[in-house]
Amino acid sequence: MSESLRLVPFQVRHVAGLRLRPQADATLSRLGPVDELARGYEAAGPAWTLFAGDWPLVCGGVVRFWPGAGELWCWTGDEAGRWSVAFARQARQCVSRLGAEHGFHRVQAHVREADEQARGFAMFLGLTLEGRCPGYGPDQATYLLYGRFFGWKA
Repeated sequence: MSESLRLVPFQVRHVAGLRLRPQADATLSRLGPVDELARGYEAAGPAWTLFAGDWPLVCGGVVRFWPGAGELWCWTGDEAGRWSVAFARQARQCVSRLGAEHGFHRVQAHVREADEQARGFAMFLGLTLEGRCPGYGPDQATYLLYGRFFGWKA
C-alpha cells in the first residue's frame, strides 16, 4: 500500500479504469452504457473519484433532484477493499460536507437489500434506514432507502 490516495473531482474518463465489483457491473449494465450514465452523473451534482496512485478505486457523488435534496451514488472497484478504511473515512467526510459546501439539506441512497456491505456503508456515512422498496432496482431487486437530513438553515 505504498501508493498514496487522492480525491479529485469526478470526470467521465475515470470510469474507464474502474474495475467495478461484479454485482455492481451486472446492475449498471441494465441501465445502458456506463459512460452515458456517468456523463449524466457528472452533470447532475458534485462528484469525486478516489485514486490510488494513477488508478481509480471509487467514483461517487450526489445527483441533485432539486435545490437541497439528492441521491447519493457510489461505484466501487474491486481494488477498493485494500483501502477500505481510508476510503470509508473519505466518503464520510464528503457526505458530511454536502450540506455546508453544496447546499444540501437532505441526501438519500437506495441500497440493494442483499448487499450487507453496502448497507453497513450507508449507516457509516450517517444515513438512517427509512424504508424498504420491493422491485426498485433495474433488476427488480428489493432496495432499502437510507436518508440523512442536515437540518434547515435560517
